[in-house]
Amino acid sequence: MAAGLPLLITGVLLIFLLLAAYEPGGRWWTIAGELAAFGLLGFSFLNRHVRFLPAALLLWALGMTVASFDGWVLEGRGLDVTCTVLKKESRVETSTSTDANGYTSTHSTTYYDYRLGCPGGRPATMTSTTNAGNVGRPLRVVYDPAGRIDPEPARDTEGTDVWVPAGLIAAAVVVGAGHELLVRRRWQG
Repeated sequence: MAAGLPLLITGVLLIFLLLAAYEPGGRWWTIAGELAAFGLLGFSFLNRHVRFLPAALLLWALGMTVASFDGWVLEGRGLDVTCTVLKKESRVETSTSTDANGYTSTHSTTYYDYRLGCPGGRPATMTSTTNAGNVGRPLRVVYDPAGRIDPEPARDTEGTDVWVPAGLIAAAVVVGAGHELLVRRRWQG
């Protein structure tokens, strides 16, 4: 159970993310997958099928998987094109939250909206949190020819993001299985 549940929960999330990337419905599949995976993890933790540390590792891995999935799809099927930045605008979005103890924190994110001139006309626009290019200058962009994933600035690193969630999932399996083996050994001994 300790080894199988993290793999099952991760598999549920990946199935829904693949549906989001390749089937009609897009982001609704992502939301459904998050609800299913995080709900299954919460249920398993509350019913003591998964201990705290493996659950925390798996929660971290699931969050990183959702955050990285679009990049993985773009690495697999994205087209790399050099465009000219025709227009660039920046905007800052600020959110403020107060916790239960009354502490207030403010977080600001700068978004850069680009209008692009690309061969073939695609993509025409891109929004990024990185200041990737300037007006009149070339900018390498990777985009999804199916149009399901938003374009982003091209990166020179490939496949590195997949190892962190995979390592966290493996750690959750090892810690959970190790705990189960220790409990069984104590029970029998």
